[in-house]
Amino acid sequence: MSDGGGSERALVALVAELSSGGWECHVALPGAPRLAGDYVAAGARLHRVPMERLTTSGGALRWFRFAAAWPVSVARLALLARRLDVDVVHSNSLHCWYGWAVARLVGRPHVWHAREIVSQSALALRVERVLARHGAKTVVAASAAVAAQLDRRNVEIVRDDPDPSRFRPGSAGRFRHRVGIDDSVLLVGSVARLDTWKGFDTFLDALELVLASRDDVEGLVGGGPVPGKEAYAARLEARAAKMRSVHWVGERDDVAELLADLDVLVQVSETPEPYGLVVAEALASGTPVVAGNQGGPVEILAGCPSHAGRLVPPGDPGALATAVLELLPSGPSGSTERRARPVLREPAAGSFLEVMSRVADRGCHSARLGR
Repeated sequence: MSDGGGSERALVALVAELSSGGWECHVALPGAPRLAGDYVAAGARLHRVPMERLTTSGGALRWFRFAAAWPVSVARLALLARRLDVDVVHSNSLHCWYGWAVARLVGRPHVWHAREIVSQSALALRVERVLARHGAKTVVAASAAVAAQLDRRNVEIVRDDPDPSRFRPGSAGRFRHRVGIDDSVLLVGSVARLDTWKGFDTFLDALELVLASRDDVEGLVGGGPVPGKEAYAARLEARAAKMRSVHWVGERDDVAELLADLDVLVQVSETPEPYGLVVAEALASGTPVVAGNQGGPVEILAGCPSHAGRLVPPGDPGALATAVLELLPSGPSGSTERRARPVLREPAAGSFLEVMSRVADRGCHSARLGR
């Protein structure tokens, strides 16, 4: 994927971690990435290799296109891997079925990152369980919820940590000034790629209840639509425009500053979040969260203080509104107060650099990180 979503932002962070550990990182992507500048800043060298996306959308024709193009993409990736003389092949998604074959062709170990809870297709999950078990030296699961669907014999859980130099309470104040939101209002927001399963309809239902309860609260929706969901995003935007004091800010490059300027973040997806990177990013920014009581957010909030967040059932706007009202400050809070908030979550245990170094089994200097 090269859409700037959580998985790709996590990949950028992994590149930075490996680069700081002395690795040379090459990233092959199917198209021009939104985060090209972030990749380069993290130390990656980018390569464009056409790859069809594996998806249940599009029916049999999409699967036929994927199957027909798969050998060509694998061959191109293998040629690239040989030319770069890589030490480890890495796939950044369980739905990336290229890396295991490339690793076999070039005779290098494969590290497969599992970042999805596969609920759309039982057949796809069965195939991916087999491929992950036999096609990877190590499978890195983004959470215990992701690991539970796989064969645990070669699975290791490594949770993504936000960059503390970017996601911190001290970033508060700049985003609101940039977009013209008053510094003293209480701001409740949901920030994610706009997709039907992300729970934005429930968020807007709950936000109406919150706005009716307190006139010092405003709402915010941030993010751009995933491909194919543009009509859904337009419908959401039209609904938000009819509500009182709801800011539709679209796709942003300043997510760290946005999160630090929220008083509460909401991410209550209808299906389980595999991890929920934005939840961890908000907590690192001192912003309390309301999340769904399933999947990765349950693990992220475990061990956090009670004022760090609430877990609520998906699809329940009443419970969501109640949780938001419990977490909101009793009165106005300006950027000075937001910058003084404590970090709400300690870094997770485990290191991707340690995993890659063990797999390489020597002092490596080169890694190819895939789509």
